[in-house]
Amino acid sequence: MHKTTLIKNGIYYDGTGAKGQKADVLIRNGKIEKVGNINETITDAEIIDANNCWVTPGFLDIHTHYDAEVEVLPGLDESVRHGVTTVVFGNCSLSSAVGTEDDILNLFTRVENMPADLLQSWIKDKITWKTTAQYYEHLDTLALGPNVATFIGHSNIRIASMGLDRSLTVAKASTDELNKMRKTVEEAMEAGYLGLSIDMLPFHRMAKGEHKGISVPSQQAHPTEYYRLANIVRRYERVLQATPNAVDKRSVIRLLGMSSGWLRKPLKTTIVAAMDVKSDKKIHLLATTLAGFANSVMRANIRWQALAEPFLNFADGPITPLFEEFPSAVKAIGATTEERKAMFADKTFRAWFRKDWHNPHTAVFPRKLDDMWVVNSPDTTQIGKSIAEIAKEKNQDPLEHFMDLLAQYDTDFRWKCAVANHRPKQRLRLLAHPTTIPGFNDSGAHNTNMAFQDGSLQTLKQAQANPDVFPIETAIYRMTKMAADWLGFDAGSICEGDRADLVIIDPSKLQTHLGEPIEYIDERLGNTMRMVKRSDGVVKQVFISGEKVFDNGQFHEQLGKKKIGKLLRAKNQK
Repeated sequence: MHKTTLIKNGIYYDGTGAKGQKADVLIRNGKIEKVGNINETITDAEIIDANNCWVTPGFLDIHTHYDAEVEVLPGLDESVRHGVTTVVFGNCSLSSAVGTEDDILNLFTRVENMPADLLQSWIKDKITWKTTAQYYEHLDTLALGPNVATFIGHSNIRIASMGLDRSLTVAKASTDELNKMRKTVEEAMEAGYLGLSIDMLPFHRMAKGEHKGISVPSQQAHPTEYYRLANIVRRYERVLQATPNAVDKRSVIRLLGMSSGWLRKPLKTTIVAAMDVKSDKKIHLLATTLAGFANSVMRANIRWQALAEPFLNFADGPITPLFEEFPSAVKAIGATTEERKAMFADKTFRAWFRKDWHNPHTAVFPRKLDDMWVVNSPDTTQIGKSIAEIAKEKNQDPLEHFMDLLAQYDTDFRWKCAVANHRPKQRLRLLAHPTTIPGFNDSGAHNTNMAFQDGSLQTLKQAQANPDVFPIETAIYRMTKMAADWLGFDAGSICEGDRADLVIIDPSKLQTHLGEPIEYIDERLGNTMRMVKRSDGVVKQVFISGEKVFDNGQFHEQLGKKKIGKLLRAKNQK
């Protein structure tokens, strides 16, 4: 790889929010050496003509679950190809930093819908660290492609401090158990972790054993446990990442109170996620209004994470995170194929499922069979049709026919549904709102259910189409330097002296070349299918630490084999 690169004639955005300007950029020894009109001959430089292209900082993916995948594919190329040069994992109370191999399998398999055998192959014999500091030492030895920063996961800490059974069945930890948790969080903050992640969403469940189907340990905690651990994060001026209960607004109120800066330091709190939900079209307004009130009146410091595209989910029969909110479906998800088929053929179970389906209480999943579309089926005539349409052709009740299909085909029947972010105007509002950070791509999670790895490019696409509402330089700033500064690590700008993490983008292709999710069989993962995105021709080149890792559709052969990215530790200390 070249140590010196001269990028000529590009429209340069430095990441600070400054408007783009025509400028050359000289990269030498991993850093930005000079920006401006560079006419002198530099004999050792590779010259790249970026005429009519944007030169921007590499993008931050602030919400990923690459904790396991980084062990086997540290190049993380499915994010890098879209211009991502820094990823953040350890989200939603889940982390590889603490716990045994079995703990990590139990936590990640169902929550992130990963095949257990594949996940086990990723982490088998890899868990050699005993402390949070040792985990960071381990990460620092990997052949990282992008830069990496992490949170420490509350669910893992709770298991390690209380034991699996008590962590899932006891709300109030003992004094000794709580002191163990506090010590682990303090050790992580000293090691440079970004902060702590907690989870209040009951749809995230354990995968196996006698506790299969029970919500993960972080959700079992008494509120005082959140407060006491969050106060350590506050003391170190780090970040609390929280996943609230989507059907209980009191959890958001609780987070607003935790973030409040009255008579104390505000606690930086980033919440998943601000979306325009089909089942409640005013919830996005309520979310931003509450955060705005908390930040201005309660002296809080809250940032919602905003998704840049429709929240499109794919399901294999009943196997989907969308169904984790139905008690009947929770039982089915944890069953075998034959058990599920029997369930959906059984009158008693069907009555239970129907009752759940028509439950009038608040739900994330809109439960509209005319908006659930068949992707694959043994009956190929069904592909492309809605489930309601298929039922109408059979002159059957739509829900009854849906259960018939599940009883007959189980996971061979694949369907999709966009449950949120379907309205462009509301989606753009959220991306540009002062109480949000563009993110929540969930990269590395739900590999068979969704694909948002190109979220930064989707944000730029909308900014390009709406420059009066969301200027390009503002969109870039919010996905680079603003996000890095708020989270507390060194990244996001390409001014002179900065680390050379940057992207060259062809803006003429933004509106036309961002693809839909596709099913990709990855040979490196035992021929397992994953949902991915492609952005052919939009991203021309990607540089990480000054090294060109992606060039016109091709990855450098050393990506994932040679250490290129950095482990980024939090800059601020207590």
